[in-house]
Amino acid sequence: MRKLLLTALATITLVTPVMAEDNGLALPPAGHTILNLSVTEQTKLAQDTLTASLRYELDGTSANDVQDKINKAVAEAVAEAKNYTDVKTTTGSYYVYVYDQQDTVDPRTGQPMSTTKKWRGSQSIDLESKNASKFLELAGKIQSKGFIMNGMNYSLSEDKAKSVQDTLMQKALTSLSAKAKVAAAALGKSGFDIVDVNINGADQPIYPVYAKAMMAMDSAAPREVAAPTAEAGESTVSLTVNARVLLKP
Repeated sequence: MRKLLLTALATITLVTPVMAEDNGLALPPAGHTILNLSVTEQTKLAQDTLTASLRYELDGTSANDVQDKINKAVAEAVAEAKNYTDVKTTTGSYYVYVYDQQDTVDPRTGQPMSTTKKWRGSQSIDLESKNASKFLELAGKIQSKGFIMNGMNYSLSEDKAKSVQDTLMQKALTSLSAKAKVAAAALGKSGFDIVDVNINGADQPIYPVYAKAMMAMDSAAPREVAAPTAEAGESTVSLTVNARVLLKP
C-alpha cells in the first residue's frame, strides 16, 4: 500500500467565562475551559477516471443536408463505441443554426457586397472510463470519423476518494486528541473531555490533463487519427474534524 502524504492543520480557540457570557453562551463549570479545535488531514491519490467530449461539426447550404450528415456520423460513432464495454458513452448537445457567410467584400469600404445563407450544425459524444487503454483507443477511432476533441481530462473517482476517508478520520481524531492534551498541559489543566465532534466530508479537487485537437471543416473524407495520449496526475483528498473540548481544572 503506497504511503499516504499527510499534513495536519489546526486552529485553537479558547472560550473563557467572560467571552462565553458576552456571547450568550452557557458558561462551563467553574475552573473549566472550552477549547475549539479543527484538524485537517490530507492525502494524494492517483487519478483513475478518464473523460472526454468529442463533437462532429460541419457547414452546409441545406439544413437537411447538415443534419443528415451529423445524424449518420454520430450513429456510426455510437455503434463503434458499443464494441467497448469498459467505456461509458453518451450523446451530448446537438445544435443547428443559420448564418450569413460573406462571399465578396468591397475593397474600398470593406463592406460585404454579397452573402450566402449557410447552416452550421454540431453534436457531441461524451466518453468516460477507468480503462485508459480502451478509452484512448476508442477516442482515436471516433476522431478518425471526423470528430473534434473538445476536451479530455483525468480525475479521481468518488469511490476511490471515499476509500481513504476512514483512514483520514482516524488520523484526524488522533491528532485532535494529541493537540487537546498539549493545550491542557500548557494551561495547567488536569485533563479534557471531547464533548462535540463534527466531521466534514472528503474534498477532491481535480487536476485535469487536457488534450485538444483542431481540424478543418471541409468536404474531404477524414483521415485516420492516432489515438490520443493521457497521463494520470494526482488529486488531493482531505477530511476535516472540528471539535469542542472541555478542559478540566
